[in-house]
Amino acid sequence: MKTNRLPRGFVPLLETPFFEDGSIDYDGLLALIEDTIAGGTNGLTAPLVASEVHALTKEERQQIITIAAAAIGGRVPFIAGASSDDPDLARHFARIAADTGATAYIVAVPPALYGHPAQDVVTFFQSVVDGIETPLIIQDLQWNGPGLDLTTIKRLRDALPTLAGLKIETVPAGPKYTTVRNAFGPDFFISGGWAVPQLIEALDRGVDAMIPESALVRGFATIYKAYSGGDRSEAVRLFRELAPVLMFSNQELYHSIAFFKRLMARKGLLKSAAMRAPGYSWDRFSATVADEVIDYYLSLEARYAAPER
Repeated sequence: MKTNRLPRGFVPLLETPFFEDGSIDYDGLLALIEDTIAGGTNGLTAPLVASEVHALTKEERQQIITIAAAAIGGRVPFIAGASSDDPDLARHFARIAADTGATAYIVAVPPALYGHPAQDVVTFFQSVVDGIETPLIIQDLQWNGPGLDLTTIKRLRDALPTLAGLKIETVPAGPKYTTVRNAFGPDFFISGGWAVPQLIEALDRGVDAMIPESALVRGFATIYKAYSGGDRSEAVRLFRELAPVLMFSNQELYHSIAFFKRLMARKGLLKSAAMRAPGYSWDRFSATVADEVIDYYLSLEARYAAPER
């Protein structure tokens, strides 16, 4: 059954599988899609930052959106990544998202616009959405800062009829979830990502969705089933079991990508854990711990049953 509504729960991003020669493994991408759906996901996104989008060509990004949308086939909502500092290029990807039937598309605030007058941010996004009716989610991503202020978000909400919500990845994320929710009400879509180690707090604050990577989908789905079913204590217990994996993996972006690719290769979903430049190099200490953490996660996953969505 097809769905066009914005998802609630976990909407993992798809990593981009590469062969050792750097070419994209599109069969691996299809395998990731099927595994993530089978794992109980509430939706999918691609390509975003942790999909190594920085290393993809325009044509490759377009192919990933097109292939993913067709493979998902409306079984779960699909949010297409359309970020670019060039509004014309962002609009191009937004058009691809619309043409392929994506549920929504996501565009990050260009880093250079943080600290600029609100109108500069509004003008950028007005250019992006021009002629696109598909819902827009703005990625408010500032690794070491507070991101967009509330005044700017209000200006964006007033100026952009297709703005559906925000993916908030700022420091700290938790209070901002609540500030935005209180300002814009229950119909404004709020999601998080890099702050997934603070998952229970995010759920308590009423975040609609979290957008982590896809390798831990069965763990996330099991936690969300307990929480959304009213058993917060069980969700906390399950989250605390998963916490060592999140603690190890969320040290740094490229470390995180490398770890999850290593995990997915271990599970046989990817033929290679290769990354494109700048990539990541394991030394013998970090590789040993990574494999221990993978062993630990696989022991947890063996106990998970894919929950009904």
